[in-house]
Amino acid sequence: MSEKILCDTCVLIDFFKGCNDEIIELNKKGIFLFINSIIELEILQGARNKREMQQLERKLQIFYRLDIPLENFQVARSLIKIYSLSHGLRLADALIAANALIYDLKLYTLNHKDFKFIPELVLYGK
Repeated sequence: MSEKILCDTCVLIDFFKGCNDEIIELNKKGIFLFINSIIELEILQGARNKREMQQLERKLQIFYRLDIPLENFQVARSLIKIYSLSHGLRLADALIAANALIYDLKLYTLNHKDFKFIPELVLYGK
């Protein structure tokens, strides 16, 4: 079975800027790369105009999509209760981490500091 990885927003930003070829390498290795609606919305929010929005939408098509089940919000709620005060866990990051946990995926992020305190979460990346 091929490895499955959820790609965090920061990874996609670097990839779209041409600063990160790791996505291409992982894809060549047959690794399934996922995003969810939260990550997609964070990316689209960064568009400066309609043309850029359309370009981003096309670029996002290479990734598999994860559903966000109701359970995701319950897990994110638990993560917020445990880590928001002690580690500054933010809502979007809690939802992304919960999605990785529910689907048993590694989370590819460049911001390990945002997630490293969640012991069940397996991080991928630098």
